[in-house]
Amino acid sequence: MIIDAHLHADTRPVENFMDMKMAGVEAIISCAHDPLEMRKSNVTIEHLNRIVYSEPKRVSKHNIKLFAAVGVHPRAIPEDYENVIAKLPDYMAEDHVIAVGEIGLDEVTDIQKEVFIKQLQYADENNYNVIVHTPRTNKAEVTKSTIEVLDEYIDPRNVQLDHIDYSIVDMAIDKDYTLGITVQPQKMSVEGTVAMLDEYGFDKFVVDTDISSAPSNHMALAQLKHKLIQDGYKKQDINKVLYENVMKFHGDNLKI
Repeated sequence: MIIDAHLHADTRPVENFMDMKMAGVEAIISCAHDPLEMRKSNVTIEHLNRIVYSEPKRVSKHNIKLFAAVGVHPRAIPEDYENVIAKLPDYMAEDHVIAVGEIGLDEVTDIQKEVFIKQLQYADENNYNVIVHTPRTNKAEVTKSTIEVLDEYIDPRNVQLDHIDYSIVDMAIDKDYTLGITVQPQKMSVEGTVAMLDEYGFDKFVVDTDISSAPSNHMALAQLKHKLIQDGYKKQDINKVLYENVMKFHGDNLKI
């Protein structure tokens, strides 16, 4: 079984989910992101409405269970973002909404830190998991600031720090986070992911495709599984990174 721990279903054709189901994907976690210019909160809310209320029905046509994460992405902060945060409890009341995310820092700016902190405080007060973005640009510098904020405002056991690569893995591996490796053309390759798991072990990692409107590979996790099997890794380790660690992180909220 495969669970894709972070993607953006609203950007993908339904045929992708047929392929993924045939390749063994049983569930996905679709996160908030920045598909439009979110200048006003009503745009963000319509985006979250689609993720929470429309996408599960569309994806379920191919018998994949969609879970959702909601929040204000750092590249999509509306000027009246407080309206979005005020709406989060309504979304989190839905059984299939299991985390606040993806949230974080894309740059180290005052407004991004402010919005990040407020969402972390909300999540921490309610014991919700968070799915946290790390950027492509200035990745190590921004991730260092991200970790400083995380360590101050939330229980690290409730954090999935995502888009881990070799530039940041050493600053995160000793934390109590769950670490997400994104297997995507512009992030980590299948071969690079296997090498990282071989070096750092399988216990702390989940994997995801982060498929979106950016260059993506919706079959990346199936290809990763095939490579791990071909290279002779233990079945129990393969299951950990593709399925069990996601289930452990989200606990009873992930009902498949």
